[in-house]
Amino acid sequence: MKKIILKAIFCSTLLTTTVLTFSCSTDDNSSTDVNQQELTTDNFKGTIKSGQNLTLDATKIYYLTGIVTVENGATLTIPAGTKFVATGGTSSYLIVDRGGKIFANGTATNPIVFQGVNHTPGEWGGLVVLGKATSNRSTSGESTSELGDKTYGGKENSDNSGSLTYVIIKDSGAKFSPEKEFNGLSLFGVGSGTKVDNIYIENGADDGIEFFGGTVNASNIIVNGVGDDSFDWTEGWSGTGTNWYAKRRPSAINGEMGNRGIEADTQDTNPNANPVSNPTIKNITVVGSKEGQESQGAKLRAGTNGNIDNFVIANFITGIDIETDRSLEWFNQGGKLTNVRFIDVTTKAKGTNTAKESIDVTNAFKPYENENATGAGNGADIPTWAYWTGLK
Repeated sequence: MKKIILKAIFCSTLLTTTVLTFSCSTDDNSSTDVNQQELTTDNFKGTIKSGQNLTLDATKIYYLTGIVTVENGATLTIPAGTKFVATGGTSSYLIVDRGGKIFANGTATNPIVFQGVNHTPGEWGGLVVLGKATSNRSTSGESTSELGDKTYGGKENSDNSGSLTYVIIKDSGAKFSPEKEFNGLSLFGVGSGTKVDNIYIENGADDGIEFFGGTVNASNIIVNGVGDDSFDWTEGWSGTGTNWYAKRRPSAINGEMGNRGIEADTQDTNPNANPVSNPTIKNITVVGSKEGQESQGAKLRAGTNGNIDNFVIANFITGIDIETDRSLEWFNQGGKLTNVRFIDVTTKAKGTNTAKESIDVTNAFKPYENENATGAGNGADIPTWAYWTGLK
């Protein structure tokens, strides 16, 4: 093995007090550790360039003051127990480019934490991961992300962007405009080779987790007190979701009160785009607050397909709202909605046509009801597998 010197030095904005370790590939396909200049943890922003592998120090607190980008061919490793404190609104977030990798693996007793400095919703952006799996925005499967304006998607549905386990994301959701906001975790064209498991998102100003196409699977996801939808999918997402729990806050965030457990479509401008959104969701509970005009357990817009089983919907004005142009027909055949339990829901189910007129479709769902459904594991209450978050 021969040592080499990094040709691309980590972004000069990262200056100094904590020595971080990089490694890069040599021309004999081995890896050499390279000690980089000291970097400040109180001004953590910059680019991890292609060929670089950066491992953080769990004994330090990283103050996320700008954009951290993991380029194509670069790797960021975040050990269990690492803590990030973020400032900077829309100019402060962590983004993994298509072809880059992140390994953020905490534990139940020592999770990785991202939070705002003042613990208020929308203080910073959030986590954004871009992959090479399909989006239905184009025939090539590629598109440009609304967050970061970077290319994502493709044809590699088994693509691997790394792993996120036992990660806490708080105070995210900074807003560019009324139509463009960060989520806690945004997954753009992320492939099934990526691991997303035991993620807790709290106190965000917009959605908890959103899937923009891709095939990634997500398990043990907890969303608590965000300002818009807890779970959102679009652009042909076709992964699986297992053990999801969401609870809404009882009041508005910054004057806004989106109140949906799920919002889903195939694509916002073309409900007939291919591939259609077609995830498999099993063991899910959403708990609302019965406030706001959109107090809906699930809003399934025209175009989305899918299979949802063992679904508990509690404390919403409307349990399930399905746009009847296409989705109602889909969800009423083949057992696409099974074992649904409504707890303190004013209207169990309704349809909405293109004229936005409400249609009572409660009877259509009666065969699928199951008063013994447990949802995420404990009915409307916090499941035991989520106790690591501190919620009980």
